[in-house]
Amino acid sequence: MNGGRIKKRPGGILRGAALGALAAMLASTFLLFDSHSSRDWKGMKVSIPKGSSLAEITTIFAGEKALPHPLAFRGFALLTGTGRHLQYGEYTFPSPPSAYRAWRKLVTGDVVKYPVVVRPGSNLYDVAAMLGAYSLVEPQAFLEAAASRPLLERLGIPAESAEGYLVPDTYNLVKALSPGEILEIMVRPFRARFTPEMERKAAQEGYSVHEVVTIASIIEKETGIPEEKPLVSAVIRKRLALGMPLQMDPTVIYGVKRFDGTVTRKDLQAPGPYNSYRNLGLPPGPIANPGHSSIMAALEPAKADYLYFVSNNDGSHTFSRTLPEHARAVENLRRFRRQEATLPPRPSGPS
Repeated sequence: MNGGRIKKRPGGILRGAALGALAAMLASTFLLFDSHSSRDWKGMKVSIPKGSSLAEITTIFAGEKALPHPLAFRGFALLTGTGRHLQYGEYTFPSPPSAYRAWRKLVTGDVVKYPVVVRPGSNLYDVAAMLGAYSLVEPQAFLEAAASRPLLERLGIPAESAEGYLVPDTYNLVKALSPGEILEIMVRPFRARFTPEMERKAAQEGYSVHEVVTIASIIEKETGIPEEKPLVSAVIRKRLALGMPLQMDPTVIYGVKRFDGTVTRKDLQAPGPYNSYRNLGLPPGPIANPGHSSIMAALEPAKADYLYFVSNNDGSHTFSRTLPEHARAVENLRRFRRQEATLPPRPSGPS
């Protein structure tokens, strides 16, 4: 009997290869789109540090147990050539992600954004506290960056601090930003809003940009009524021109490390650069971050010769030209407060 080799048909080889390729494709697809069971999933956040490599990102997903098949995530990123285009930041997965879904989030930069609101009148300490509440940066690190001379010079801030130059707005910030990067985001719009024309107007009247921002910050803290802002500006301008102390409580408050809501006689007598009762002229810098209307009021004060104003206890103020007029306004306020104190408490609502 003659021995011989069994010849394989070409069609069978191709069919086997095709089945193998199909099996590999199905397995890859399963690994790519498979996810954890949603039964016990409670949501997860994964933080990718800036500068992380694809291997490091894969290790993070594996360590957090966020993906059932982290190597499928890495393989797909390599296959698509997107390994160097994955973006850093904090990612949230409310439902169990597959390797493909995680890849898509990172390649599109679908990171968690935190809405940090810088309101007109808020100061650096307020902003630092908000950033700390969101765990974006350490508050002290932010305050130190706000006083960094190299950073201030790079941002074009002619002052010892970034106070006053943060533009009030809502900033959607992401994790992994440095304090300096956050400051740059908040300060960058300032030059666009404080135009060269506004700077020329300030110079024509003998004021620097820094002095205008300082005046605007005092206006912002003194009144929230738009119509009153040019009047407060007029008072500040006239007192400066006459060499009178500004005697503005918000400046004292800014300089007091301890403040419980009431300006005391001790506060008014305490020495310090921000005590406008003891010092002549403007304080060394802004006491808050003013809005646009306050900056415009600082540039364009009302044509009025008021020297004094006092609160009406409702957000508005009474403006006076002379000290006797001011004394009467103060007495009226005190009388009103005494009357309020003698009234029975108002009912809180229907019983």
